[in-house]
Amino acid sequence: MIKKIIQETKNLIGSKKDIDALAVKEHARLLVISDSHGHYQTLEEIVKRYGSQCDGLVFCGDGAGDISQLLKLSKSDSDLRACIPPVIALARGNGDPSTYPVDSDLSISIPNAQIFTVNGRSILLVHGHREAVDFGMENLGLEMQLSDCKLAFYGHTHIAREERSEDYMFVNPGSCARPRGGQPAGFAIATIEKKFVDIAFIKMEMNDRGEKIYSIWTPYY
Repeated sequence: MIKKIIQETKNLIGSKKDIDALAVKEHARLLVISDSHGHYQTLEEIVKRYGSQCDGLVFCGDGAGDISQLLKLSKSDSDLRACIPPVIALARGNGDPSTYPVDSDLSISIPNAQIFTVNGRSILLVHGHREAVDFGMENLGLEMQLSDCKLAFYGHTHIAREERSEDYMFVNPGSCARPRGGQPAGFAIATIEKKFVDIAFIKMEMNDRGEKIYSIWTPYY
């Protein structure tokens, strides 16, 4: 549960105590979401279903207003607040402003890139448009080298994907609202261990009764 809706100097949302705890927490889990594009209800449903099981929420851009709405409503909705992971990292998408108001007393800054630490690992978070991820991982890989990060989360393409190149790992959770490439809408849960990182991609589909079904899948390219 997020205890304080405050933004630290490194642009992470959460208390300093929770941010410091995540940096060294073993067996940490991150809820990774991207490209909600104004579909707030979808974002909220995902957070309510999986957020309480995770130590951090990572938002890869294009939907800053949805994150703002989540924080705003959580101030008066204790059940929702209890589902939001204690630390939130977010990056600015090409459709996002640099700041976004939560209410009359609070606005959040949305950085183009974010570096944060989980279980001793430095992680780079970007949207991906500035790195031209539509055309490959070269620019993002260079940015990872310069920032001394071996793991990067990104969005923008709306296509769920996990790639590895030598010691570097690139993860796109896909879009929770506007998937492309024939993929279903979805997101990811990342388990950060000392010796490895495991990515579980989760897709959302409707069954014959009109009910939303969540299931693990392997993205196809």
